[in-house]
Amino acid sequence: MFSPSDLRTVLTSYLVHHPTESTRLAPVAAALDAAHRTPDPVPVTCSAVVIDHDRLVLHTQNAPAGSGLPGAEHQDGDRSPLATALRAVRDQTGIRPGDLCLTPQFLHAPIDIAPGPGAVSRTSGAPIADLRYTFYVAHKPNKPNAQALWQPAADVTLTELAAKVTGLDGQVNPLNASALICNSRGEYLLHLRDMREGIWAPGCWALLGGGHEPGDRTPEDTIRRELAEEAGIIPQRLETFLDEEVRDPDGLTVPVRIFTALWEGDPARLPLTEGVMLAWFPPATVPRLRLGGETLDLVQRHARIAEPT
Repeated sequence: MFSPSDLRTVLTSYLVHHPTESTRLAPVAAALDAAHRTPDPVPVTCSAVVIDHDRLVLHTQNAPAGSGLPGAEHQDGDRSPLATALRAVRDQTGIRPGDLCLTPQFLHAPIDIAPGPGAVSRTSGAPIADLRYTFYVAHKPNKPNAQALWQPAADVTLTELAAKVTGLDGQVNPLNASALICNSRGEYLLHLRDMREGIWAPGCWALLGGGHEPGDRTPEDTIRRELAEEAGIIPQRLETFLDEEVRDPDGLTVPVRIFTALWEGDPARLPLTEGVMLAWFPPATVPRLRLGGETLDLVQRHARIAEPT
């Protein structure tokens, strides 16, 4: 179960993008208003809309009644509604979070919210809503179980959801972007991240970068925006280096495009808005740092290419 305030935030954000659904979701809003008068958490179900490269949608034979989608109620250990949906996929179909990734259209927001029996009939303890999150298949699952059924998007029977799924193509593209920033001395600019639970590589040195936002048309848009927002950096030169994958705190695959960038400034003068600090390091020093993810491998690979012949 989740708190009324957390669920109100999800519903409010959803209705900003889907204002025509306010009447349909009025029972959910009313149930949340009533829940604010009690200290109890609010029951919801969280379902997953998983779409593969052929635009087939994952269904399961043991789905909650009427949906056909993998879904479950919150359990202790679920860090978010999205995590609950991922657990339902794993438990009911055998498909792991690492086989899935987010979609650029919805990211961590639900693709659909449907009133549950608790909102419609006010049945005590019944879920007041089904929060539906969408994922693409990043890797073909090794061993989905017999409950996993793949059906064309046109066969989705949930009316409100079917129209939203139609435009999703299932094609995986880089959602995050990072930059290997170097100077003419051959040093690399690294970012010391906050020691904070729930973020990627807390307390580690890593590359600057971040995630796709709705206004970004390309990974280059993402990295230019992130460099400007995080540190006020406008690179003198920006080029694609390679694509890689990392895992986010929920275990999802995150496709990342790595760029190389040339910049000659003083990091102490930068208006850093995230993390602890920025500093230049020669390649020989980087292995002695506490590093996040594939940072060492990326720096060493680029340094070998950049070495004079």
